[in-house]
Amino acid sequence: MRVIINAILLTVLITFFTEYGYCQSSKVLVGVFIEYEDFATSTVEDVPCEFFKAAFAGTIKHIDIKDTLELKQIATSVNKFKAAKPKSVDVRVLFTFCYKGVKEEYCMDRWGLFVNKKTGKYYSNKLLADFVLKKCR
Repeated sequence: MRVIINAILLTVLITFFTEYGYCQSSKVLVGVFIEYEDFATSTVEDVPCEFFKAAFAGTIKHIDIKDTLELKQIATSVNKFKAAKPKSVDVRVLFTFCYKGVKEEYCMDRWGLFVNKKTGKYYSNKLLADFVLKKCR
């Protein structure tokens, strides 16, 4: 009797978690929009995330990524964010990650330090920084 109850309970739990997406990633990357300024551009003072567009108005370049292969590569990289200590950033890149129904924005400085624009948390991500450096040259 106990085995039957455990089997039923296990079946219900597996069904529940699978049905509501707890066993799979609920965020599917559908596009990435990169806005960037030349990394060699010098400024009198560091450019924080919130002033990126104003500081470089008229010179910002754009990359719109929709290619499935590149999106898979980026999605893998996005999962590699590691928390970093907050410090002054000199932003040169603004990312918009487009998921189904949700957008996330991150800023990146010249050295690969990322800032989540919504939360203000700092991250490092060598894979994503390398991807961007190659893409923006």
